[in-house]
Amino acid sequence: MPIIELVTLNRGRLGVLCASASLCLACGSDAPTGPPPSTSQIEVRYTSADIPPAVESAVAIAVSRWSRALSKNLGDFPLNLPAGTCAAEVPQINETHHNLLLFVSVLPIDGLGGALAFTGVCGLSTRDTLPILSNIRLDRADLDSMNARGTLQGVIMHEMGHALGFEPGTYVLRGLSGGGASDPFFDGVTARSEFAKHGSWYTGVAVPLENSTSQGPRDPHWRLSVFGDELMVSIVSRGFKSPLSSITLGFFKDIGYDVDFSVADPYEVTPLFPNTRILPEGNLQHDVVTLAPPKFVSPIAAH
Repeated sequence: MPIIELVTLNRGRLGVLCASASLCLACGSDAPTGPPPSTSQIEVRYTSADIPPAVESAVAIAVSRWSRALSKNLGDFPLNLPAGTCAAEVPQINETHHNLLLFVSVLPIDGLGGALAFTGVCGLSTRDTLPILSNIRLDRADLDSMNARGTLQGVIMHEMGHALGFEPGTYVLRGLSGGGASDPFFDGVTARSEFAKHGSWYTGVAVPLENSTSQGPRDPHWRLSVFGDELMVSIVSRGFKSPLSSITLGFFKDIGYDVDFSVADPYEVTPLFPNTRILPEGNLQHDVVTLAPPKFVSPIAAH
C-alpha cells in the first residue's frame, strides 16, 4: 500500500481550489463531502495561489523522506471544522480523512529577514495524540533568499517535522519532557538512547531542549548550543546541512510512530563552543504557532 500521496491543487483564486470534480476543497457550501478518503501517510494540499515550483519540489522531497522514516496507520477521521481553524487561509473541512492532512501555503508572515515559516497543529487523534491536521505557512518575503542560499529544503523538512508531531501538544501530553526554563529536556527512552550513542560527552540531562526562549519543556527544538547543526534546531545558518539524526527519529518513535532508522543522516552531537562563529541566516525559533487549542478527533472504529 503506498504511503505517500501528494495532492497539488490548481492555483486558482482562493475558495475555488479544485483539481477535478471529484477532488475539490471548499468549492462551495453545497459540496460538504470533500475529497475521497486518502490512504497515504501524509496528504498535502496547497491553500495559496502561485506556489513556486521550488516549493512544490521541496515539499515532495520532504513528504517522501518523512514517509520513508515514519509510518503509522492512524485511521480514518471525520473532520468537520470551520474555515480558518488552522490558519486564515485554510478552508472549511467536512470530510472523512485518513492519517495526516497537511495544508501548505506561501503567504506573508513578517517581511524580509524575520520568521521564515510557521507551523500549526490543529487536530490530534484521541487514540494516539498524534497530529491528523496541520498547517505550514512559508513567508513569501523570504522565499527567494531561502531558495538562493539553499536552505529552503531544510526549512520545509523542519516544518514538516513539527507538523508530524515535533511540538509540545504531542510530547507534553505524554509526560515526555521536564526541567525548568533554564534546562528543559525531552525524556523519551529511544531519543535518550540515540543521544547517548552520538553525544556521550554531554553530562547534563538528555535530551536537551532549547533553553533560550523561556518556553522551558514546551520548546519544540533541540538545544542549539548542544546540537549545533541538526534538523530540529531553531536556526538556519551558512554551512548548516540540517541532518535528520537518529535522535530526532528516536523522538518520533517515543511519541508513537513506527520508525525506519536507516533513513537517518550521519550525525554526531557537536556543540557550539563560545568561540564558534556562526551567522544565522534564518529564524525558526518561534515557528510553532497555536491559534487555538488543537481539536481532538476520534478515529472511526474499524469494522
